[in-house]
Amino acid sequence: MYPLRSILLLLSMLLGAGPAHAVLRIAVPHDVLVDYERLVAGRSVASIRDYHGPGARRDTVELILFQQALRLGGEHEAVEFSTLNSYARILQEVESSNIVAGGTSVWAADVIDRPIRLSRALIEDGEYVVGLYAWSGNTAALAARPAEFSQKTAITNKAWANDLATLQRLGFTQIESAPTFPMIARMLKAGRADITLASFKPTPDLAFELEGIKLLPLPGYKVAMPGSRHFPIAATSTGQRVARALDIGLSRLRAEGRIRQAYEAGGFFNSRVADWKLLNPR
Repeated sequence: MYPLRSILLLLSMLLGAGPAHAVLRIAVPHDVLVDYERLVAGRSVASIRDYHGPGARRDTVELILFQQALRLGGEHEAVEFSTLNSYARILQEVESSNIVAGGTSVWAADVIDRPIRLSRALIEDGEYVVGLYAWSGNTAALAARPAEFSQKTAITNKAWANDLATLQRLGFTQIESAPTFPMIARMLKAGRADITLASFKPTPDLAFELEGIKLLPLPGYKVAMPGSRHFPIAATSTGQRVARALDIGLSRLRAEGRIRQAYEAGGFFNSRVADWKLLNPR
């Protein structure tokens, strides 16, 4: 005879019922998850107040902020990370309700007319300022002046409409595409492109590495990108609950100054580029 617990479990499986303890599936790119684990380093995410450390960058501190906001908003279900490397795929999976949310921010403009909820803004319109990055071994690209951009090949993910439009406005006429940032880094090192847009990092030289490929910013230049960024959330009853919790938590984190602290620790808000020339002022 089967024990009662086994029978109930079998009935649950046959009836399609979920597990006893629900899990919130959150999409995260693989390279972000690797650096996030380096940054958290076994600490309790809820207790983190110092966001500095190896692996700190915009994406990784956002993943911490997501979980902290969720808990502060009263949502205590377990979070399970689902690795999705493509920005477009994350939006597709959120729209299809296969995952409840993305753990890193997206542009509000990218979800217009799509059945996707947006959290409160993590990055307000006018706050998103990035660098022009090249492979550390490409000295010609690193020395490029804005007047020479039309002679250089830029690279981005063409699903990143804001990045693409910004590069075009900067004068780049040759623009390659790759679906993930690690692939962009590989193409830069292979010489198939020269320059890409990337957020500044907290390292001494503002550099960062992906798969052993070191990228450096073109010194002295920064670029503003229009629009606000938010967590994308599925338009389901669970998504509604998550959105409510995130908004409560993000409001509290912003009031306490922790969103700015996190972005400063990740190098995104970076005082070292305060005097750099903004190539596209409004």
